[in-house]
Amino acid sequence: MPLTDKHLKDVCLLHQGHKQCRYLDNVDGGSGWSSNYVCKKKTPNKKIIDEEVEIFLYDIMDSGLDAKSQGVPLGDNCDGYQNFKAKSQGYDLEM
Repeated sequence: MPLTDKHLKDVCLLHQGHKQCRYLDNVDGGSGWSSNYVCKKKTPNKKIIDEEVEIFLYDIMDSGLDAKSQGVPLGDNCDGYQNFKAKSQGYDLEM
């Protein structure tokens, strides 16, 4: 399920540094359109992302820097979503 602008702003915290979801992925559809997905439910992707974050945190801790000030997405703020086609409804619609 591609995420809408409201999902990105209210749930995944796009451009919010360490608060942004580490599993957020921008996929180019090839036609100039891009969609944002949460890759947490994609097991191979999740494993790779978690390993990369763990290595990053280890390196930062080893160098004595603050991980939160590096601007790298570290958040894990939801259960993730399966990838489905999107249809604007409910929360996504402007009132």
